[in-house]
Amino acid sequence: MMKKQTKWVSLLLAAVFLLSACSQGNNESANSGGNASPAPGSGNEGASGLAPANLKIVLYGDESNRMKELAKTEFYDTIKKEINAEVEFQFLPWTEYGGGKTDLMLSTGEDFATYTDANYMVKSVAKGLYTDLTPYLDATADLQKNVDEASFKAFQLDGKQYAIPVGNKPNSAEFYSVLVRQDLLEEVGMQQVTSLAELEQFYDKVHAAHPELIGYANTDARRMLQYDYTDKNLYWQNEFIALDESAKDDKIINWFESEEFKKYADLMYGWYQKGIIPKYAATNTPQLQSDWNSGKAMFWAGTAARPFEGAATISQAVPDAKLTNYFLGTGRPKISRGTYSTAFFVSAGAKDPERYMMFFNLLQKNQELYDLFAYGIKDTDYTLDQNGRLTKLTTDSLIPDWLLMNKNFMRFDNTVPDEFIEEYKAWDEGAIISKAAGFNFDNTPVKNEETKLNGVFTEYLAPIGSGFIDYESAYPIALERMKAAGIDKYIAEYQKQFSEWYAKQQ
Repeated sequence: MMKKQTKWVSLLLAAVFLLSACSQGNNESANSGGNASPAPGSGNEGASGLAPANLKIVLYGDESNRMKELAKTEFYDTIKKEINAEVEFQFLPWTEYGGGKTDLMLSTGEDFATYTDANYMVKSVAKGLYTDLTPYLDATADLQKNVDEASFKAFQLDGKQYAIPVGNKPNSAEFYSVLVRQDLLEEVGMQQVTSLAELEQFYDKVHAAHPELIGYANTDARRMLQYDYTDKNLYWQNEFIALDESAKDDKIINWFESEEFKKYADLMYGWYQKGIIPKYAATNTPQLQSDWNSGKAMFWAGTAARPFEGAATISQAVPDAKLTNYFLGTGRPKISRGTYSTAFFVSAGAKDPERYMMFFNLLQKNQELYDLFAYGIKDTDYTLDQNGRLTKLTTDSLIPDWLLMNKNFMRFDNTVPDEFIEEYKAWDEGAIISKAAGFNFDNTPVKNEETKLNGVFTEYLAPIGSGFIDYESAYPIALERMKAAGIDKYIAEYQKQFSEWYAKQQ
């Protein structure tokens, strides 16, 4: 059973916290194992007799000054000592993820590795752009001890491993809770938000007190609002396909032709008309994220980790801000896709895929290496007290916090209550793995239809689902465009593949 609410520590405290807990499992020294001195006469061979290698790791977002420094010093020295490789960290804007420059680098045969999701993996493997990593899995022996086995299965196609999962953290019910500014809630005399009616009451009261604030800092609320528009336990495979996780069958749901979509679109249209979703969202969606980060929004879609991911940013603007996760209903198990944060692929143009695998292994190998990549240098970038609690001395991000998060190694700030840590770690209790976990759709037979449907989604369906346009007036033409783009063929092919895969799992 799902808890109605999960109390979170204030962002002022969480700003220092930034992602990590007591170590357990494999805690041998980062300088032990696999670091035998080169054999006499081995020339320029390094760790364990490995020949030198050059790797390129692409990360997304902004590169901090401290990351630049460490990439040339301690990171460089450690990676060189561990696996005799020199790593170039290249940062790209998030707009280039899953397409854009990433696609260009793959298609031109560049030698690099970066992260992927299952859908992007399927498309890229079909084009021959990813290396089959199955032969090199032994190089991730340490990582496999600290990353859940089910996470590996999520990135397999036909029994072959095309990406290596990283991270081990509570992931269930992502975006199904509403992340509320608890400080604002209490300011207007409320204590909790456990229903849509209470959420709208919260907006009304705060809007009266602070008309300069916006309500919801997003345009997608289909997960958090499902307790009001359906009795099903919906879980989305992509924009077009959903599953009812409460039904023990292989039936997929054509989301945009469902009665649930109509009910949801009507709710969102009401929010847009009321001003809960600001009018500018229709033409300037990125501004919503900026407003949330600067403390100008009342609520956002929640996850187990969101109260402290990026907390430093919002607490700089609103030092007294507090966040709380609430579910707007109860009685449905949380659904999990797995406990991974992301997964790394290696480009087909890579000269030494196994060395990339060795690098991935370092990211989740032991406490000492985790601390280095996540927090930097002890007593320079952070300190630890006698209980292993963390105090950060610099706010610069290194290898992104969210990417590395592993409950075996994560550390918490000493101001975070023990009960909060216990609650965070217990977030997945009672959760169930999606019945489609490990299924990856091969879009090859309907590639043209999918391309057309994505265009219809952007132009017609997303505006309806975001509440920018009234369902009754806009849906008929959207449905007509969907049919012309081949939605029926796409749904039939998806159902065929999923049914075949599902039967094998029984």
